[in-house]
Amino acid sequence: MFKNYIKVALRSLLKSRGTSVINIVGLSIGMACCIIIFLFVQNEMGYDKFHSKADSIFRVLTIDEALGVSSNLVGITLPALGEAMDNDFPEVVQRVRMIPQGRQLINYEQQGFYTEHFAYAEPTLFSMFDFKLVDGDTEKALTEPNTVVMSQAMAEKTFAGEPAIGKRIDIGNQSGLEVVGIMEDVPQNSHLNFDVVVSMQQSDTTSGFAQFLRSWQSISMVTYVELANPTSEDNVETKMEELIRANDVGENFKVTLQPLADVHLKSSGILFENYNLNKTDISYVYTLAAVGLFVILIASFNFMNLSTARSANRAQEVGVRKVFGAFRAQLINQFMIESVVLCVVSFLIALVLVSLTGGLVNLPIEQNLALYFLSNPQWLGGALLFVLLLGIFSGSYPALLLSSFNPIAILRGSFKTSSKGVVLRKSLVIFQFTISIIMIIGTAIVYDQLQHQRNIDKGFDPEQVVTLNVGHPSLQQSLPVLINKLEQSPDILSTARTGGMPGRTFGRRGMVPEGASQEDTWIVSVLNFDEKFMDLMDMEVVDGRGFNIDMQTDQQQAVLINEAMAKELTWDEPVGKKLTFGQQEQTVIGVVKDFHFANMRHKIEPLAMFFNPTGGGNLAVKFNASNTSETISFLQSSWDEVFPNSPLEYRFFNEEFGQQFASDERFGKLVFSFTWLAIFIACLGLFGLSAFTAEQKTKEIGVRKVLGASVGGIVLLLSKQFSQLIVVAIVLAIPVAYYLMSQWLSDYEYRVDINWTWFVISAIVALFIALSTVTYQSVRAASINPSKSLRYE
Repeated sequence: MFKNYIKVALRSLLKSRGTSVINIVGLSIGMACCIIIFLFVQNEMGYDKFHSKADSIFRVLTIDEALGVSSNLVGITLPALGEAMDNDFPEVVQRVRMIPQGRQLINYEQQGFYTEHFAYAEPTLFSMFDFKLVDGDTEKALTEPNTVVMSQAMAEKTFAGEPAIGKRIDIGNQSGLEVVGIMEDVPQNSHLNFDVVVSMQQSDTTSGFAQFLRSWQSISMVTYVELANPTSEDNVETKMEELIRANDVGENFKVTLQPLADVHLKSSGILFENYNLNKTDISYVYTLAAVGLFVILIASFNFMNLSTARSANRAQEVGVRKVFGAFRAQLINQFMIESVVLCVVSFLIALVLVSLTGGLVNLPIEQNLALYFLSNPQWLGGALLFVLLLGIFSGSYPALLLSSFNPIAILRGSFKTSSKGVVLRKSLVIFQFTISIIMIIGTAIVYDQLQHQRNIDKGFDPEQVVTLNVGHPSLQQSLPVLINKLEQSPDILSTARTGGMPGRTFGRRGMVPEGASQEDTWIVSVLNFDEKFMDLMDMEVVDGRGFNIDMQTDQQQAVLINEAMAKELTWDEPVGKKLTFGQQEQTVIGVVKDFHFANMRHKIEPLAMFFNPTGGGNLAVKFNASNTSETISFLQSSWDEVFPNSPLEYRFFNEEFGQQFASDERFGKLVFSFTWLAIFIACLGLFGLSAFTAEQKTKEIGVRKVLGASVGGIVLLLSKQFSQLIVVAIVLAIPVAYYLMSQWLSDYEYRVDINWTWFVISAIVALFIALSTVTYQSVRAASINPSKSLRYE
């Protein structure tokens, strides 16, 4: 019986080739979109899930409620907090403290190599998280001072394939660090990423670093805890609050826990977590999932539409089958199997499409798509179940409708298409184009916001600037030699030393402003640089003056503030006012125009800038844009001459600053692509429906032409009903799109106003595309010779 169902299904598909092709193309593209979106969503939702204790691990966050701080939540906490939990928190099984350092220079046998992700950590890193060692003892790793664990890739890079265990390397001012373990490279879907980890254990408990680890006076440590019972989270937070109050931590600081599963997707508003580089927003994941659902629904509705529209063509088949004894259940099974066969064929084509286009969309899998499904049987099973359910869903209404026909009415020739079927088809067309128009409007506004972020006045000029990492102690002595050599080139416009660059989170310090209440707690961001930095970055002093190398007092007594600080302090004349940092009183000598120095989703916070002509771990170089390649070559040769044993590390600042938009732009590109695919699929269905409508009206068209109707008049007649449906879709889409995009934009501190022009353009585009699709079929039908139309059966 089943074999017969398959045969009949294939014959039916081949008989209606045009309809079958439209359905297969639409479903194939829809499924391909769903597979791509599924892979992205699965990757984002799967961050950190590979850890066996993921449900019990929490990150300790600090809430900073001091004056001057608008971004209150930070990804670091008090250094002493983790250790203090050991004895008084039975709910905590273990904890680990880390200090991620980003890129650092390491040396082995006079050769320098840059790590991508360097960190200090406690040995519990390997017992809490599932970062596996392929060489070395997991239980002893990092338990001794001056020991290091490296990733396989970093060990290969450093030791060129030689055995690494027992080798010694130098990092910063630490020399003779012994390699005691080699770990597997950190998985791509881990928010923590490191290739070199140095032990935080200290042989000298009186050292400055050991005292820092016991400090309650700074917010600077990344800390994770493993709870015996995840439901005790609230209780632990309460006890942490009591603990920090007992250790005289400022009342403006509070602590909270964040589940490990939330770190990647729910941290967009958190600062001071440069190690969580690939974080994104959960709203993006939900939006992509919704887009995938809508695309496949549009394709599925196409199948329903065309199947119900052509119900009259299959009515006689149903009548004959019923007369010969077919039960309704058998007919339902037949039509359901036809739908499932269509979906299976479409799924196989979709797999091919994804394999061919995977490189273009940068799929988040490291292997071939077929191998991915075969190596993950749960996903293969899920995909097959999805295809089966989609086939049943798409074929359910057509199967129920076709199987309900009255055989007597059919065989007498008095069968007519149900008015309910017509209403359903119109409703589905309206739904398809409502979703499509919402997606067009959404894509346009996302594009507007991305362009706004790119083009907004940042308060500085990021172009033609490269930054060099010069923070290693071995580079400091000869750095003036390099600077002097660079400034002799006509292609080097300027150089400047700085402690940080905009886009990188600056440190924060407590201060007491002149005239403030002693009970108020002020904490502001801080940056230090030399006298050339502001000119190099094209920053503007709007009141007072900048730093002057010839003014002896500037280095110890002067401070610049930004407009945000002057506004926050309500100072009408800030120049000459006093700010006290610790025991040092500084005089405000100038106000700098606000510039974005953190993530541009955040409001610009108060910033204090100090003069440091000989410090800072960054060298900014402004160069002539017309000779970029020659300048970089000169930069490389100059560096090699001054620092022959250290590799040059430089970054184009505009690219670095632009990385903070990477997640938004990737999201925008995906939504843009899927939006036009959704419209294409909707138009495929409209193409099929208009062809069927024209076919049904062949005789009517012939009569009208004989009576003198023009081709234009007939086209207008045939297009009218579809244009009415699109207008209804436009009316429904506009308020929904406005609400959704208003919600999306509310996450941005600096956002565009919703431009109603996009709503008008989107409506016109949707109407134009739909009518162009219908008009083709209408013109074709209206151009047929009436003598042929009137003979049509």
